[in-house]
Order: sequence, then C-alpha cells, then structure tokens
Amino acid sequence: MPPIEQPGANELLKFRSDNVDRFERGLVRQLVCELRFPTLIDLVTSKPPSSVVKALRKTYPRLEVSQEVTVNLGLGTAEDHKSHIFRATKSGWLATIKHSSVSIENSGYDGYADLRRRVLQLVSAVEEIIESDVWTRVGLRYINAIDVHGDPAEGWVNDALVGPLQSDAFAVVSDYSGRIASAVDGGGCLLQHGLRFNEDQSGAENQYMTYVFDFDVYRNEVAVQDTAAALDDIHAQAFNLFDWCLGPKAREQLSATK
Repeated sequence: MPPIEQPGANELLKFRSDNVDRFERGLVRQLVCELRFPTLIDLVTSKPPSSVVKALRKTYPRLEVSQEVTVNLGLGTAEDHKSHIFRATKSGWLATIKHSSVSIENSGYDGYADLRRRVLQLVSAVEEIIESDVWTRVGLRYINAIDVHGDPAEGWVNDALVGPLQSDAFAVVSDYSGRIASAVDGGGCLLQHGLRFNEDQSGAENQYMTYVFDFDVYRNEVAVQDTAAALDDIHAQAFNLFDWCLGPKAREQLSATK
C-alpha cells in the first residue's frame, strides 16, 4: 500500500476567505514576526553590529540592551544572553536581535503591507551577519480580541468553536478555551482561543466578555532569499484562519466604516 501523501504547509487549512482587504477595522492586540537562525553566540555582544544600527537608525532611533538569563534545570546551569531592542519613537514598533532570532512586533497594526516592509527591512539589515542562508523557522503570531456584549455563541464566533456554549449543558460558564494545532514537516499553524471576562468601570454588574483568537502560523527551513514569499504565504493562511473563526456579527462590525 503506497504511503499517504501529506499536504503541504500551505494546504493545511482548507478554508479560503473571500474577505481579503474588505474589513475596515481590525482586532489585533499584539503581533510578532520572528525569524530564527542557527545560534550565533558572538552576534549579540555589549554593542550591536554597527551595520545593523546604521540600517535601522532612521526607523528605530531608540536602542536598548536587555539581559536574559535562561536556566537549564536538568543541568543545573544558567546561560546569560543579551538582546538588542530597536524602538520606533511613537508608533510602538520594535525590532529585536538575539543570538538565534530576530523579530518585529507591535501592539497595534496598520495592515500587512507595513509589517511586510518592516520585516524585509530587518532581514536586509541582518542577512550579512547571521552566517546562515536559511531561517530555521519563520513565524507570524497574531493575538486578536473582540469585545462581546452578549452571548459569544450568538453570531460573534464560528459555531464550530463555541459548540459547547450552545449546548445549554451549563447554567454558568466561568472559563472557556480551546487549542487546535495542524502541522507537517514544512510548517504549520496553531490556534488558541477562548473567553476572557472583563469589568468596565461601573463594576461587576456590567461585566462583559472578550473572545481571544491567538494564531501562530509558521514555516520551517526557509531560504533567506525566499523570506518575502514565505511571509506572504504565512499571512494569507493566518487571515484565512482568522476569518474562519469569525461569526456574522463580528464580520459586520469589522466591515463598518471607522
């Protein structure tokens, strides 16, 4: 019997959204794009490489050094590493260089085109010093949250995710979450989702809910020269997953003019 052929990383999600570039609003609360490479201890010293500083200075003029300590419990040892953080002045964007990864992150989102430009700028700044032609992992993580004033099972979230809440089995639900992972050798995607309970300034009687969608979509062993194409594929899959998670009320809210 011939072996069953696995789908490629881009085919892991069957759903394809018809809403690309149609939403006027967003739900992103945090985003991170991380690109990993084989560990290069000498990369992160007391000062960042001057070529990187020069390439990023105009976009990220504020430079910080962060100290990280990793404890290896089984070996009884600890490793001390520095990270160089480049911050934009007002927009909240930051770029980070570590001994085995570089990343771009923000708590807001101006659209994929801006993120893509920033990632490729960072890649251009570091590709000559990472001593690798391949990223061991390229990952894009979006944490989205929608405030739900009412029942999240009534049109805000895909019925497939909130089926237990629709079952009427529970009189009161104080916590609800789930996790779905799909992966092959070339990459994968992880969806973590669930309710968060909040209170406005009026007190507990005005408690409302936030539904969180946390996506981590990634590709393994990506040639540095293929970064842009891989990032486009990752973002497309992340958007398909995001749109699949939504209910009609959420789509209506996102489509409303700002």
